Amino acid sequence: MQRLSYSNTQARRAAGFNSDGVAFDDIQVSISQVRVPASNAPTERLYAFGIGGGVTFPTLGFAVGDYMYFDIQSTHSMKLSTILSQHIHFTLPNTTNIGDKAQFQLDVIAAAVDGQWAVPAGSPYTAEITVAANDNTHHRIKVVGDIAAVNTTVSTLYKCKLTRIAASGSEYGSEVYVNFTDGHIQKDDIGSSQEYIK
Repeated sequence: MQRLSYSNTQARRAAGFNSDGVAFDDIQVSISQVRVPASNAPTERLYAFGIGGGVTFPTLGFAVGDYMYFDIQSTHSMKLSTILSQHIHFTLPNTTNIGDKAQFQLDVIAAAVDGQWAVPAGSPYTAEITVAANDNTHHRIKVVGDIAAVNTTVSTLYKCKLTRIAASGSEYGSEVYVNFTDGHIQKDDIGSSQEYIK
């Protein structure tokens, strides 16, 4: 496998790496790939996202107490022992009460290859959304947890549970439409030099 040399700054810049030798990328989880429980599952909704014409698209509507499960595997290009910044892409179908809040909790366990499953430092993580104008027609992003740097090998696995929990203030009374979840990572190469060794 081709490996970019740290000394070859021009080649690394051409490949998208910054002066620190890293580039940022997504680890993606489509809502079509998540698992939902038998009860307290988010509701499958069809929503027009403010677009006229009658065409609607699927999303998951989270009421308080609803949750879903998803898994993440670190890529071979991800820099070892770095944070995975996990976030949701969302839309709020009702923006009548500007300033209302909706809160999410992210529970995580993780294990490197041949490593023991453990709870990363800081889990469970929480993040709160405050309703703003145009949230019903705009694509919003909210970081729900900067998962601790536990990826000591390539192909580290993260098992995640995302739950809408009670807000700290005036509760947003409608569902939060979650359209996608993914994590931002730092990558320091195009892959690994060997199948399981960075």
